[in-house]
Amino acid sequence: MSSPNIEKTLTTKETFIFKDIVGPYFNPQWHFHSEYQISFIVEGKGTRFIGDNVHSFEEGDLVITGPSLPHLWRSDDLYFEKNSTLSTRGLVIYFDQELFSESLLDREEFYNLKKLVENASRGIEFYGETRKKIRSLLEHLSNERGFQRIIKLLEILDVLATSEEYNLLASPGYTNVFKGDDAEKMRLIYEYVMNNFKTKISLEEAAMLLNMTTTSFCRYFKPRANKTFTRFVNEIRIGHSRKLLLEDNLNISQISYECGFNALSNFNRQFKAITDMSPHEYRRLFLNIKSSLS
Repeated sequence: MSSPNIEKTLTTKETFIFKDIVGPYFNPQWHFHSEYQISFIVEGKGTRFIGDNVHSFEEGDLVITGPSLPHLWRSDDLYFEKNSTLSTRGLVIYFDQELFSESLLDREEFYNLKKLVENASRGIEFYGETRKKIRSLLEHLSNERGFQRIIKLLEILDVLATSEEYNLLASPGYTNVFKGDDAEKMRLIYEYVMNNFKTKISLEEAAMLLNMTTTSFCRYFKPRANKTFTRFVNEIRIGHSRKLLLEDNLNISQISYECGFNALSNFNRQFKAITDMSPHEYRRLFLNIKSSLS
């Protein structure tokens, strides 16, 4: 994972831009910017990082992020292999935070929109029918010109603002605390975890990357990631296990070891702590959903 770079996405003459992004993998740079971002994943799988939230993603993933909220959709390792034939596609909107003034958002007609942009500071994922509606609107957006593009953007925002099919992502009160060389230090740690979570993760090795003692490293990491290093590693592992559970190719014991857990009991305990259900319950729930849709 790369450092949370500050990106510039809009020029002074643009209210918003729409991109249909196709490539072998998604942008591997962990970054943030001053605009709101609406992202719909048409094709691709991997791990999604929004602030201090870690979760797997796949086709249909729909998220809005607010200004200065670090984010990254990291494609699975298979996408980075030399001879990979996999590809990714994302439909993305960036719009200016000054599009709606505070006085405008305080009007009664803009109540839902004000709630949307406020919640976007934590990142919001949408599901259900909302995903289908937004995909359709996004796919038609590229055909619009002039003020009709603004109208289409407002229509998209209205669907999101009035939807009840959503979850907030980053923790309440999360703030971007990355300054100076923090970004580079955290990049080293994140890359180390992403490259090694399937095997052994060593606190001592992680600390050595920053030339710190383990005690100093733990004190350094927690306020910047908003969680302990152990919790972060477990979230990466559990995020990977979710994908494997949905694929239904491995039994739960095999998945446990594939994700870096040396004991099935520890895997079950950590999975429940992070998802509020057991691996068996998680697999059964989504297999039932899949069956009902077929």
